[in-house]
This record gives sequence, C-alpha cells and structure tokens, in this order.
Amino acid sequence: MNILFFTKGDRKVGSSRLRVWLIAEELQAKYGLHYEVFHSVHYSVFSFTVARFRIFSEIFSKIRDTQHQILFVHKSLYPWDVVLLILAGRFLLRKRLVYDLDDAEWEHSFLKTWLLTKSAHAVFCGSHPILEWVEKHTPHAFFIPTVVDAVLYKSFSVQHKKRQQVTIGWVGVGRGYFQDGHFGILKPALDELWRKGLSFRFVVLGAQNHQPLKDYFNEEAYETIFVDELDWAGRASVPRAIHEYQFDIGVMPILDTPFDRAKCAFKAIEYMACGVPSVASRVGEATYLIQEGKNGFLAGNTDEWMHALQRLIEDADLRGAMGKQAQETITLHYSYEHTISQIYEILNTQ
Repeated sequence: MNILFFTKGDRKVGSSRLRVWLIAEELQAKYGLHYEVFHSVHYSVFSFTVARFRIFSEIFSKIRDTQHQILFVHKSLYPWDVVLLILAGRFLLRKRLVYDLDDAEWEHSFLKTWLLTKSAHAVFCGSHPILEWVEKHTPHAFFIPTVVDAVLYKSFSVQHKKRQQVTIGWVGVGRGYFQDGHFGILKPALDELWRKGLSFRFVVLGAQNHQPLKDYFNEEAYETIFVDELDWAGRASVPRAIHEYQFDIGVMPILDTPFDRAKCAFKAIEYMACGVPSVASRVGEATYLIQEGKNGFLAGNTDEWMHALQRLIEDADLRGAMGKQAQETITLHYSYEHTISQIYEILNTQ
C-alpha cells in the first residue's frame, strides 16, 4: 500500500505533524506502508507565477503516479485547482480518497469541505462534534482522535506530592490563543485564587515571545513563567517540558464558538498522558474525554474554574488519583496503541 498525503505544513505545524507526519511514520513502522507527503501549498488561485504552475505540475504528476493508491487529504486549505485535481484523481483515476478533519473546516470553506466529505471513501473525524457534522453528509465517517505515544508520554509522568507552590500549566500556540480570547476565560479564576491566598505559579509553554500575552499576565502578583518556543518537531519535546516544569494541573480554557467546539482537546490529551489532571472548558471533545471528578474537571464559568482548581491545588492525593485515571483514559482511547490498527483496517477496507 502506498499513500500520498496532502497537508498544510511541515513537521513544525502542529495539526500536520500529529494528523499526518507521525501517523505516516507509525503506519510505516508497524505495517510497512510506503508514503509521500506533499505539504505547504500556499499560492493564490489567481496567481500566474512560474512557481505556481511548477507546484501544480508536480501535484498532477504525483496524483497520476500509479504507485499511489490512496490520496489522504488533511483539511481543505488548498487552492481550488488543487482540490479539483484531487477529485479528478478520485473519480477519473479511481484512487481511494481519505479525508481527514481536525477542525470545523466547513465554517470557513464550506463548499470544499462538503465536496471532499461527499467524495471520500472514508472521512477521519478528530472530535465527536466533527463526527456529528460529517455523519449528516456521508455514511463513511470514522472517529479518529488526535493521539499520542502513550508509552513515551508515560515515561515523563509527573509525580504528585504536596508542594508549597503548585504549578498550573498550559501548552500551545500562545499568540493565536491569546488573540482569540481563550485566556480571558482562565485569568479571572487565577486572579481570584491568588487573592484568596492559594500558592501557585502559571507556566505557559509556547508563548512565542508575544508581548501582549506576557503583559496580560505579568501585571498580576503570582509568578508566571513563559517558555517562548519548544522543538515542536520533536516527539518528546512537549512531554519533556511538562515533566521539567512539573505540571501539577493542566488547563484548557476554550471559548464556546462553532469553530472552537470542533477542536480535538489535544492540550488535555497531552497533560493526561503525562499523568496530569486537567481542568477544561465544558466545550466539544473535552466533554467526551474528561469524566467529571474522575480524570479531570470541566468548567463553564469562573466559579467552576475556581472550585476545580482550588480542589486540585489543595489536594495532592486527588491530583495523583486523577492523574492515574487520566493516563489510563489516554492509553485506552487516545493513543497510537489504540488507533493505528484502526486506521490501517479502514485504509484496507474502504
């Protein structure tokens, strides 16, 4: 089996790395599949440069290549001529088409998303809200969450114990997260907990040297640590940082919008894989991932955020018990060990 992957970015781009590059490597290592990744197609459909036609010609050649039996398309962020070329490969050249969604692409590219969904032999859905949308348009929908190497992450498990200062941690793309307003959900709870006398620090992994984000938190009295960049292409980079900074609690505040509702809750998945209990907004995939009071907490307003964080800050035994349950959840449902065989079976049968 030989797969031609299309994705928006290289290994440093989070969704591309997690949904394409690492999955391709796992399929090759476990089943001997061959693959090629075509990425970073960013020209405008109205561009008439030599570079644009060179890229188009290269894509055309790769789709025509008989060694590529499967076209695996991640997202719909491609110029229209590339989308039509992929569809021609599906219908004229009889290639099998797999479409992979880990965002609410229909919110900004409805027609492309609808066409690829209707045309695909299988649609991989990174969250249950995505699955619900896709099932309205095709019977070939499969829940394929964004997953981690559970064994690798477990090797960076955080050991929970009583501390004078508890670490609340966040990981992600700080600039975009701040600009979209998600930190505004968390900050009032942190501010109030500090005023109540609870001792904690806040660690931001992926601040990207974004000064407005730093200013937003630096005006407060509690300690905030900003780690501007990680080696995002490295498999162990995030779990190593979670362990290095000894996250006691992982947080995932997210606004309840149609686009954000479809997110894959990957921040919480990474915390939980390291044995760190999460507090997350009661939005989207988090409501399937987190079992309230067992492997984490869900919060819908400032009072709920405060209550969940305070319980975890004050009780190391609770953090340890929840962290253990969280790790079991990831191993059973959000790991390569669980998912890669499922992907391989779908690729072979659809």
